[in-house]
Amino acid sequence: MPTTNTNEDMSSYIYPLVAVRRRLSMSFNPAKAPIPSGALSRIIWHLLRICLSFSLLPVDNTILVVAGFLVCLRSAANRRRVARTVRPHPRTVLITGVGTAHGLALARSWAAKGHRVVGADVTDLNLPVRSGGSLSKAIVTFYQISKDHYVSRLLDIIQREKVDLWIPCSPNSTSIEDGMTRQVIESRTSCKCIALQTELANCFADPHSFRLYLIEQELPVLEYHTVRSRDAVHKILHRSPTKSYQISRATPSATDKTLLLPRRTLSNTYTSISEIQITKERPWILQQQARLGEVFADLLVVRGHVQAIKVRLSDSHPSTRGSRLDKALDFSVHKLMQTFAAKGGVCLTGHLTIKLMVDEEFDAHSVRHTIYIAGCTSGAETVENLMYNEPCSLISGYLFVFPSDPVEIAHTTPTLLPAHSKPTFPRAAILSAALQFSLFHYLFTALEVARTELGRLFFWNDPLFSVVDPVPWWWQVHVYQPLREIWGLVKQIREAGLTS
Repeated sequence: MPTTNTNEDMSSYIYPLVAVRRRLSMSFNPAKAPIPSGALSRIIWHLLRICLSFSLLPVDNTILVVAGFLVCLRSAANRRRVARTVRPHPRTVLITGVGTAHGLALARSWAAKGHRVVGADVTDLNLPVRSGGSLSKAIVTFYQISKDHYVSRLLDIIQREKVDLWIPCSPNSTSIEDGMTRQVIESRTSCKCIALQTELANCFADPHSFRLYLIEQELPVLEYHTVRSRDAVHKILHRSPTKSYQISRATPSATDKTLLLPRRTLSNTYTSISEIQITKERPWILQQQARLGEVFADLLVVRGHVQAIKVRLSDSHPSTRGSRLDKALDFSVHKLMQTFAAKGGVCLTGHLTIKLMVDEEFDAHSVRHTIYIAGCTSGAETVENLMYNEPCSLISGYLFVFPSDPVEIAHTTPTLLPAHSKPTFPRAAILSAALQFSLFHYLFTALEVARTELGRLFFWNDPLFSVVDPVPWWWQVHVYQPLREIWGLVKQIREAGLTS
């Protein structure tokens, strides 16, 4: 028999163990791998959220049992109500992003109208558990879609479930991705999509392209000039004496300051411009400013028609809510948005948030408001603002995408959603303190966190809760979200260098 070298055999086992031990000791050595304070605070917050979720479990279990008992008492009445609201030919609707509050609210609204709802979530995490929205009674079936196979997976679901309408509500997909998906879906199936076409999605996502689109469609847009001489600045100011401008370098540095033109007097204006060094090699940017602030219009546009609109004033806009000025401003915004949608034609379908700038123009004996379009945000991230107020009223607007339906074709008046009402959801439970730590990542924000969460705790507002459908809320709080927190905790620990 051949002889074996025992020392060599032992060393082949010992040396790898010693190497592993050395690496572990180095990874846990605080002198060589100090933990950043920001990472440590995020780790602590993850632990606090997990502990808070488990501490509220007894209370939330009681609420779940009571809500289930109420559902049993009302089940017969609900069945009669649903039977009355079922359409002769219900649509099959696919909603991606039912794990979000607005996606779940939309799914419940479609189900309440008697339609068949298929839910899905787009995720980049390999969690072995579904979101809370997947357990809603409003959903007949649920799918989990990997971000890496977004288009192919959606196409397979639509063909399998015979989906009539797809509404993207997932924050994990961009408007450009949804536009590409719409192009594939509508070319291979008869399913309709509430998403911008790829060309419009790319155009609206880029500020420069969007500005050129507005100019081409002859829509009001703020002036933007590249000036290469002082004389060019004077010509623009003389041409529009009632407008206000801001001038800055085309390639600004940290020490550069912007200048507002014109100044209070004509001599001050000339003096300020004379101090600016403008050359052809170093141009400046002269951009029109809006003196009355910003306004945002959240839109549901279907086939070139505004089906729902909500006007929101920004913090910089002086609110005179209820006055004739604000009513006139709302009317002007509605009219401008209808013109904007009509310019896009029947191919313009999707959710949009339009940024508007309000300026004032002076005549000899009057002053009037002028509205300019300044920016656009499209895609699923804009759905949230529309879902906060009466999502059931939006269903007829979505159905306008089917031109063969004479009942819905007659619907031409857009739904005007409340402009300043806060998100209104059914009264829920103490659980909202367990999950809503989303505005803070560092310990120095602890006081703000406590103030915000205690307010939610006392008023018991949670967007996922429904008395007739309480399971999604409970599952999201005590199963799905804690697992996400654990995943985030592991990630933070790895980033902090606590493991090899």
